Amino acid sequence: MSDQPYAALFEPLDLGSGLVLPNRVVLAPCTRNRATADLGPSEGAAKYYAARADAGLLTTEAVLVTQEAQGYLDTPGLFLDSHVPGWARVCDAVHARGGRIFAQLWHTGRIAHSHWTRVQPVAPSAVLDPVLRRQAGGVALYNEMPRALEVNEITSVINLFRMAARRARSAGFDGVEIHGANGYLIEQFLRQHTNRRDDEWGGPGRLRFALAVVHACLEEWGPHRVGLRLSPFPDFGEMRWTAGDNETYIALLQALSTQQLAYVHTGITQDLPRAEIGGTPSAFLRRHWPGVLIGNGGHSPESAQTHLAAGEFDLISYGRLFIANPDLVDRLRQGLFLSEYHHDLVKGFL
Repeated sequence: MSDQPYAALFEPLDLGSGLVLPNRVVLAPCTRNRATADLGPSEGAAKYYAARADAGLLTTEAVLVTQEAQGYLDTPGLFLDSHVPGWARVCDAVHARGGRIFAQLWHTGRIAHSHWTRVQPVAPSAVLDPVLRRQAGGVALYNEMPRALEVNEITSVINLFRMAARRARSAGFDGVEIHGANGYLIEQFLRQHTNRRDDEWGGPGRLRFALAVVHACLEEWGPHRVGLRLSPFPDFGEMRWTAGDNETYIALLQALSTQQLAYVHTGITQDLPRAEIGGTPSAFLRRHWPGVLIGNGGHSPESAQTHLAAGEFDLISYGRLFIANPDLVDRLRQGLFLSEYHHDLVKGFL
C-alpha cells in the first residue's frame, strides 16, 4: 500500500495523442481580471501559471474569443494575432517547468455588457434576467437585454472559436478547453430558459451549437487535445433548469462520445446532489460520458481521493485551493498543511 496520503491523485493518466499527465490534479480556470489594455495576458500571467506547473494539467482563466463578449473587468482574449506573443510567454514559462497547459475559450453571450463592448450582447434568444452586478471601482451594472443571433451570425460565432483555437496552437498551448458551462453562450444554447428559437438551432437542435464549436476546435487541434466544460445543473449566470434539459445534455454527451475529446470537465460551484438531475453534477456526467471526466466543485483532497479511487471521475480540478497554494501538488504529495483561500488573495497574482 502506498504511504502517500492521497495516492489516487498521483497516478499518471494518458489523455491520448502523446499527452500523458503525471498526476490527477488540474488547475481549474480562475478569472483573475489582470489583462492588459488590449486584453492580452499581463506580465504576471507567465509567473502565475508557471508557479503551478506541477499540476497534471493547467487550464487558463477564461479567454475571450471576441472583444464583443467581454462581460467583466480586464479579462484576456485570443481574438487578435497580437495576443499570441503574450500567451506564448505563458506557455514557454509553463513548459520550462515541465507543465502542460490548455487555453479555455470563452464567449459570454448575454453576460457581455456594453460598458466594455459598446454593443448590445448577443444570445440564442432575447431573454433578460435583470440582475444587478457590482463591478470594480464602484460601478453598478445590470444585465442587459441581449439580441437574438441571426442564423447567418451563428456560423460566424463558431468561427470565432475556431480562430481562437488556431491562435492557441500558434502560442504553444497543449490544447484548448471550450467553456460550455456557468451560464455563458454555449450553455445558453443548451437550456430552454435561454434558447427559445424555433429554427434548427432551437428545440431538438439546442445541442447543435455546442457540437459545432467542438467540431471546429477538433479540426484545428486533432484528437485528444480539446476538452469541454459543462454544467448539467445551472448555478451561475442566472440560468434555470427546465424539464427536458437533462435530455438535451444526455443527447449531447452521447453525440460527443463518438468524438475524440480529451475530457469533459464539470463546471459547478458546489458538486452537491440535485434532485433535478438525480445526483451531483459530476455523477450525472459520469453516468452519460464514457471518457475522461474532470471533477470539480468544492471537493476536499479527501473526497477527491475517494471519488478518484472509485472511478467516479478521473481528474480533480481546484481553483481557490490553487490560488491559496501555488505549490498545492507538492503539499498534497507530502500531506502538508493547506492554506485557506480568502478574498484578499485576488489582489495579487501569485
